[in-house]
Amino acid sequence: MHKKFTACVALFVALILFTASVNGAWQGAPSIAKPDTAALNSTEEILKIVSRLRELDIKQTVHSSFKTKDEIEQSIIRDLDENTPAEEFEATQKTLTKLGLVSKSFRLRDYVVQLLREQVAGFYEPKTKEFYLAAWLPIAEQKRVVAHELVHALQDQHFNLRRFERWPKGDSDAELAAHALVEGEATLVMIEYDFEQQGMKLDTSKIGSLTDGMLEQDTDNDAKSYPVLAGAPKVLKENLQFPYLYGAGFVGAVLKSRSWKGLDASYASLPASTEQIMHPERFLDRDDPVKIEIPDLSGALGPDWKKADGDVNGEFGYLVALAEFIPKRAARVAAAGWGGDRYALYENKSTGALVLAQFTTWDTENDAREFFDAYSDRTEKRYKLAKPMALNPQRRVCDTGEGRASIELRGKDVVMIEGTSSREQLARASERMWQSKKGIANSSK
Repeated sequence: MHKKFTACVALFVALILFTASVNGAWQGAPSIAKPDTAALNSTEEILKIVSRLRELDIKQTVHSSFKTKDEIEQSIIRDLDENTPAEEFEATQKTLTKLGLVSKSFRLRDYVVQLLREQVAGFYEPKTKEFYLAAWLPIAEQKRVVAHELVHALQDQHFNLRRFERWPKGDSDAELAAHALVEGEATLVMIEYDFEQQGMKLDTSKIGSLTDGMLEQDTDNDAKSYPVLAGAPKVLKENLQFPYLYGAGFVGAVLKSRSWKGLDASYASLPASTEQIMHPERFLDRDDPVKIEIPDLSGALGPDWKKADGDVNGEFGYLVALAEFIPKRAARVAAAGWGGDRYALYENKSTGALVLAQFTTWDTENDAREFFDAYSDRTEKRYKLAKPMALNPQRRVCDTGEGRASIELRGKDVVMIEGTSSREQLARASERMWQSKKGIANSSK
C-alpha cells in the first residue's frame, strides 16, 4: 500500500504539518519580486549549523540556486513519473479501492499531482547535489525547510541517498521504513535548529513523546490553507505524515539508546519494517519481519484472472486499513502484533472484478486472534453487512456486494480473501494461500 509516490509527495506536505504543530501554523509569505541572491549565502551558514547539530562533517559545498514555482513543480512531477509509472499508480489505486480506502471514482495519480502543485517548495536533489530554494518566498520564511533539506545534503554525502531511488519492487513497507529514517532524522535536526534559533535547546530523548502526542491530534485545522491536502483520503494523509512524525520519534529513540554515531550505523543495516519505526526497540533488538511468499492464484481463480498488484502492508498499513472502519486505538492494538505479511490483488480481464488475497503472520497466537477479530469487525463495516458475521472462532465467511469474503485463523497466521464469485473459487484460492512460505527478511540494502 505504500508506494514510491508517498516519499516524493512528502517533501513539504508533512513538513508543514509537523512544524505547524510545533511552532504555530506556517503562513505563505507574499511572493518576492526578485530572488535575493544574498540569501544564497545564508544557506551556507545554515549548513554549518546543521552539520554541527547532526555531527556530520561537510564533505563538499552544497550549491544552492533559485527555481520558480513552475520549475520546481515540473522537476518534482518529472521525478514522480520516473519513479512511479502510471501502471503502478493504477495498481495501487485498485488495491486501495478494494480495501475501501478510496472510492471507485478516485484517481490517485491526478490527486497526487494536485497535492504536489499545492505543496511545492524548495528541495535538495541528490542527482545534481544541489539545493533549490523557492524563488517566490523570502529566505526568512524558508529557513526551517532549508535546514531540513540541507540535512539531506549531508546524508547524501555520507550515506548516498540515491540508493533509495530504485528500491526493489514488492516491499513498500521496508521502503517506507527507510524513508522514515531519512526524513525523521532531517525533521529532528530541523526542530533542533529551530529551537536553537530561538535560544532554546531540544531534548532529543523527549522527541518520541512529542510525536506521540501529535499523532493523536487532528491536523485538519493545520491544513486550512491547503484545500487539496484537507480533502485528501485518510490513507494519503497518514502515509504523507508517517516518515516525518513516526520517523522523528524513531530517530529520537535511537539517539536515546545510542548516539549520532550509532544512528550512522542504521544506514548500513536499515530498519526493515514500519513496525521497527513505530516500535524502535524492535529495531534496536533486530526483531526483523517474517518474509512471506504466496503462490500464484491465477489457476485457482480461473483463466480470465491476472495478478494486478502485490506488496507488503506492514503494521502501519494494517493500522491505516483498520482505522478507516474501527476506532483507531482498537486498530493500533490489533496491528501491533504484526510479524509479516504479503498481499496479492487479482483482476478479471473480462469483468474488471477484483480479488484481494492476504497472508499475515503474527508474533503470538493471541496477537493473531486480536487481528482476526478486528479484521472481521472491519469487514462487516467495510461492506456494510446487514447482519454480523457468524462467530466462528477460526473462520468467518460472508457474502458482500463485491463477492464472498473469508477471514481464517490458524495458530499465528490469518488469511483474508475478498471478492471471490463462488464457494468453489474461494475454496481453491484458500487452499493455495495456505501453501504460502515463511522466512526472515533481509534488512540491508
